[in-house]
Amino acid sequence: MPEPEVEARVVAPSPPVARQGGEIVPMREALPAAPRDALPFVRMPPPGVRRGPLLWTFALIVVLPTLVAGIYLCFVASNRYVAEFRAAVRSVEPMKSSEIPSLLGLAGMSQTGNDSHAVVQYLESRQALEDIDAAASVRARYEATTVDWLSRLGPNEPVEGFVRYWRRMLDAYYETTTGTIVVRAEAFAPADALAISSAALSLSEKLVNQLSTRARADTLSFADAEVAKAEARLSQVNLRLRDLRDKEQVLDPRKAAETTLGIAAKLREEIASANAQLSAQRSSLSANAPSVIAMRERIAGLERELDRINGEATAAPGSSSDAPGANLSAAKPLSGVISDFDQLENERLFAEKAYQSALASLETARMDANRQQIYLATIVRPELPQEPVFPRPIRNTATVFAIALAIWLIGALAAFAIRDHM
Repeated sequence: MPEPEVEARVVAPSPPVARQGGEIVPMREALPAAPRDALPFVRMPPPGVRRGPLLWTFALIVVLPTLVAGIYLCFVASNRYVAEFRAAVRSVEPMKSSEIPSLLGLAGMSQTGNDSHAVVQYLESRQALEDIDAAASVRARYEATTVDWLSRLGPNEPVEGFVRYWRRMLDAYYETTTGTIVVRAEAFAPADALAISSAALSLSEKLVNQLSTRARADTLSFADAEVAKAEARLSQVNLRLRDLRDKEQVLDPRKAAETTLGIAAKLREEIASANAQLSAQRSSLSANAPSVIAMRERIAGLERELDRINGEATAAPGSSSDAPGANLSAAKPLSGVISDFDQLENERLFAEKAYQSALASLETARMDANRQQIYLATIVRPELPQEPVFPRPIRNTATVFAIALAIWLIGALAAFAIRDHM
């Protein structure tokens, strides 16, 4: 016997209820209606609206640059080779161990450091570029059609642009810790890099030799000029001394003064002896005796001669030169002549010592010019490179990707932060 059909009914679950004012009401009626924009985070936008800007900005900022960089590095970029040399400016002047700077290892550092910086500045200058271009045809090597278009030097590039390009291809610096000049020259072929680096080394040596030659020439020129000045001064003083001798008619005033003083001393002795004889005669003879008168006249003559001698020696008051009617054109007293001679003699001695010192300095400068030579010592000579330093596709592409990804992440975080605060 067939079973009776049972009607299936779906019983909907009763909504949650709550007790409000003693009555049981549904939960949705118990809660107050919230404003539409009160909880914006509850209403999420559709997925397409949010993911769209992120995807196309990711493709534009990260994927596209990475793809372009990978294609360029793998299929377009030309290989770059680097030839490096290391050199140092040295001087053959021995360091003095007695000086404090030598004990600290600083002796000779200033001059060689200045010359090293001069070499670095020269290699980065337009003059060095023109010199190296004349020796190694740098422009032709960088303008070769085998170089990719992004790295190639333009055929009509002006000299200023060529210098900027050269400074990108040349890395020259001075290591103060080791006192070494390091130069790295880039090119697009191993032989080109070696040729450019060798030309730069040769011109650096030439520059240092020119600096050394000029320093020696300046030192010798200065020493020669000092000797010429000292010699002219000594000659002028000797000429003035000769003119004074001719004017005073005295070769050596000191010897003349000694002779004059000797004569004056003898005259004083004779006067003293005559006075003694006169005293003896007065004791036995009258004052009008002929012998007494003769002795008085002799004493007066001796005294006049003594006054004349004293007048020649000094210009003391009462001397014959100060007597009334004395000859105004009389010779100058020996005391004044000696003073003039002493002044010129001191000048002559000083000029002579200065002349001797200048001669010694000139001789020292000549010895130093042959001994204290500055030269460029090559520590590492440039060699033919075997492996290119650029491009390295994997590493460089990964670097581009990491940088682009970091930029994209920073931009995305900034955009979200701005939107949340609006």
